[in-house]
Amino acid sequence: MSPASAGGRRGDLDRFGPYTVLAKVATGGMAELYRVRKGSDGAFFTLKCIRADCDDDPEFRNMLRDEAEITRTLVHPNINRVVEVVEDSGQLGLILEYVDGIDAGRLRRHLNKTNRQLSHPLVIYMVRGVLQGLDYAHNAKDEQGEYLNVVHRDVSPGNIMVDTSGAIKLVDFGIARAQNRLAKTEVGNVKGKFRYMAPEQIRGDAVGPGADVYATAIFLWELLAGRRIYDDISVAQLMIRVANAHVPSLDEAQPGLPKPLHKVYARATALKPEDRYLSAQAFAHALDSVLLEYDPEHCRREFADLVTTACRKDSLDKFDQAVARARIAAEHDLENAILSALEQPDRVERVDVSGVERAEPPTTGTMRGLKEAEEPPEPPTLPMAQPVQVSGPESGERERA
Repeated sequence: MSPASAGGRRGDLDRFGPYTVLAKVATGGMAELYRVRKGSDGAFFTLKCIRADCDDDPEFRNMLRDEAEITRTLVHPNINRVVEVVEDSGQLGLILEYVDGIDAGRLRRHLNKTNRQLSHPLVIYMVRGVLQGLDYAHNAKDEQGEYLNVVHRDVSPGNIMVDTSGAIKLVDFGIARAQNRLAKTEVGNVKGKFRYMAPEQIRGDAVGPGADVYATAIFLWELLAGRRIYDDISVAQLMIRVANAHVPSLDEAQPGLPKPLHKVYARATALKPEDRYLSAQAFAHALDSVLLEYDPEHCRREFADLVTTACRKDSLDKFDQAVARARIAAEHDLENAILSALEQPDRVERVDVSGVERAEPPTTGTMRGLKEAEEPPEPPTLPMAQPVQVSGPESGERERA
């Protein structure tokens, strides 16, 4: 069923242009992601299309076209590549390379559940992968040799992926700043996620590569801490702290870290962009100097094993939850209920459910666990007409796709 014949019900979508839709991967503030395949035995890709309730918004369509134009010129191992733009029955979609892995937020939750923590070399490897992708984007040029002036503006765990080969991928350039964008961000408006914004970004000022350097330093803090930054304060307090670059110290993330790493972090999170590292590459070189012994290939193999295990565990957890829901929804027609609950029949057709019918129903405690949210959502991101006022006392962010 094409988008038009689906009547806007994206859950029924089974084709988009020449691509077969296999499963929905994620839904965000503006877009939906699907795993798709071209032909019966072709490679997997990711389809990114505007949510059905946002299809008529010209700004969202322009943002998607901007992302395509920006990312198509960025061919780098650490950047998720746009393959082509497809339009089906008036609906716009991006076909991106398929990243077989998980984002940094899900990886953190997996580590927390298994009481594990990334080693310092693995942290540096991951941050360096992000910085290498950013440095390439910041210095990208068009066919005429003119700088594109790309700034990602949304460097955060949800937009940083690790695949099952251990490669780091920077994704989602949907709100990236660049020359000749169709969707313009007026001065005074804010786009991004508050907790990862640089001070100039949350004030609604013009941003440059320094904003991405700052956000990557916040990501570094979270990797070392094993938790989100600013999770213990209100949104109003968060905004004031971000506007003034009042970041928590590395000691609050993980005591006993090398002193040189403290200096690197302090410079990367300086209040003024000119006081930070002037490029993502300079930040990466500074991190290199902290670790005297660093084997990127060994780190890649470690991440490959870790992510493969995390993906397998994630798939098993989702299947167990779907089975539990199916038991409640359909006592007799269990197999069809499981297929419906998973909404991924291509992955379930080979499952033998004969033993499942004899299983005991889930306990109350089990069902309570199914309803628990893994993490509180980000507060909505709102336009700001005026810079944040920082003269008053402290008082008390919607994730986009």
